Amino acid sequence: MSLPNAPFYRRWSFILAGVIGLAAITALLGWRGLQQVDPPATTGTTQSPTTVTIPTTTTTTPPPSIEPTSKPTAPLWQESGNGTGTSPGFQAPATWHIAFDCSNFKRLGGGNFKITGTGAFGRVDIQELDVKASGTRTFTGGGFGHLLVDSVCKRWSVTVLPD
Repeated sequence: MSLPNAPFYRRWSFILAGVIGLAAITALLGWRGLQQVDPPATTGTTQSPTTVTIPTTTTTTPPPSIEPTSKPTAPLWQESGNGTGTSPGFQAPATWHIAFDCSNFKRLGGGNFKITGTGAFGRVDIQELDVKASGTRTFTGGGFGHLLVDSVCKRWSVTVLPD
């Protein structure tokens, strides 16, 4: 004796429930991915240009001096300390550099000054074994990461600047 086959609607309802479940999961993952994308810039209304006529007058004063309009670049991270230090996470542009100074461990007969990175800065590896450690290193390839400083200097300083 064999069992009768289940009705058609019972067999397909199981498959249909699976397809609906997969669609819901895919939609949820797609929605989460869209939340991480920057929203498009909103456009405002545009107005037609108007023409304004300004009467010209002759003046005897010299023209104003031309000054540079670019501002000095702000440091991405700047810190002074002794021993170890860790930067907060920051975003670096495509080209950037690290300026460091640890010029005061001569009295120890030399020492170790080290800067390493994590995240996108994993390729950062500066190590100076000397009686005076200071300099600048340039890096390409931006991204988000942290810098770690480890030194026996009495006082060190590190400045990260965009190029």
